[in-house]
Amino acid sequence: MYRIRVFFLCIIVLILCLSTSCHRLDRNVDTITVSIDPLRFITEQITGNDFNIQVLVPPGSSPETYEPTSAQMLQTARSKAYIEIGLLDFEINLEQAIRENMPQVTLIKSSDRVPLLAEHCGHTHNDEEHTHGVDPHIWLSPTRLKTIAENVYNGLSVIYPDSSKYKENYDALCKRIDSLDRSLVTLLTPEKRGFLIYHPALTYLAADYGQTQISVEVEGKEPSAAYLSRLIDTVKAMEINKILYQKQFDQSTVAAVATELDLTLVAIDPLAENVIENIEYLARLIANRCTP
Repeated sequence: MYRIRVFFLCIIVLILCLSTSCHRLDRNVDTITVSIDPLRFITEQITGNDFNIQVLVPPGSSPETYEPTSAQMLQTARSKAYIEIGLLDFEINLEQAIRENMPQVTLIKSSDRVPLLAEHCGHTHNDEEHTHGVDPHIWLSPTRLKTIAENVYNGLSVIYPDSSKYKENYDALCKRIDSLDRSLVTLLTPEKRGFLIYHPALTYLAADYGQTQISVEVEGKEPSAAYLSRLIDTVKAMEINKILYQKQFDQSTVAAVATELDLTLVAIDPLAENVIENIEYLARLIANRCTP
């Protein structure tokens, strides 16, 4: 059904782009379309104010249920470039539509050469640690964020090979990411910690700094009574005092689990635009160094 919707949206885009209305728009500032807010931050850090940056997933929306509107598809077709993570479900379908119907748009897949990990719950199921699908939240790892930035810079350099400003901005961004990494090494690695999260969105951050991510959700499903019982023992043993959950998700189920486990409920936003500040905030939450 989603592919059919994307197909018809692309037809709408092609029809609109052939109309005279497309030529009445202000062409003074070119547009770059990105899939999520963290990519807007990376792109703006490199390009400054040279472009109008359009973000597809609106604030507060979940990429898991998002579908592009016809207006967004039209704006994407007018863009100089489309920048994606390349791992989110809607991106995979949209990427195909762009390749087939928008050859004028430069496609930049920022996950190229990024080592991927399966979502990991960090908890034992029948004496085996449980993993499932690939965690797409690669931008929440400083080392992977640096590769994302490199991919964005390299992609833009193909379009604008003579821009020394972009190289200077990119180098400055890399220094900020390196500084963040050093800060997190000091903050997280002296003592291995476990943290509880409803959906396993911090797989890469946990793996990079030796932390244990414990997920309440199992294979995208609500936990069983038996699993919750085991989870209570784990939470007590690891002295965990809070449960993290993505603010884009429904709070009601998470609140029930928090009450059952006697934990503080803390909303996080993996899609926060300033990804550098967000990673540091998430690390401080894990390390119990900040108040939610």
